Amino acid sequence: MRRRLVCALSTVASLLLVLSGCYNYALLTTPGPQPGTRIAAELTDSGAATLASYLGPNVSTVDGQLMRLTGQELLISVVSVRHRNGVEDYWKGESVTLTRGDIATLHERKLAVGRSVFLVAGGVGSAVALLRAFGVIGSGASSGGQPHPGQ
Repeated sequence: MRRRLVCALSTVASLLLVLSGCYNYALLTTPGPQPGTRIAAELTDSGAATLASYLGPNVSTVDGQLMRLTGQELLISVVSVRHRNGVEDYWKGESVTLTRGDIATLHERKLAVGRSVFLVAGGVGSAVALLRAFGVIGSGASSGGQPHPGQ
């Protein structure tokens, strides 16, 4: 029973590490990102003042998923807003419309492949070490006292 529990916990931990990844925000290089893209819009001072009644005071960045893009407006499903003092408020996907004039810079979230691979490799290595420590998997020693072939 104990082995099954350790094995299940190790499997769950490994899966969580595989599903999580490291991301960077890179300056958007295309004029029109595709709907579904995760973006971060840094607001201008005037944009922050215009949107203060809806987003809150002194917001510097709106982070979320792009839902629709028209000529001068972006409709975003908001995940979080970051204030100028560094405080971050989390949202539940409420929609906000930003005009291009409100946005100083627009960034796109991209998977950081190198860091993600390092994270997964570390997670798998840790899971194997835990399984060996609890005796769920062998350390490579032969069982039954039989010598290896060639000895």
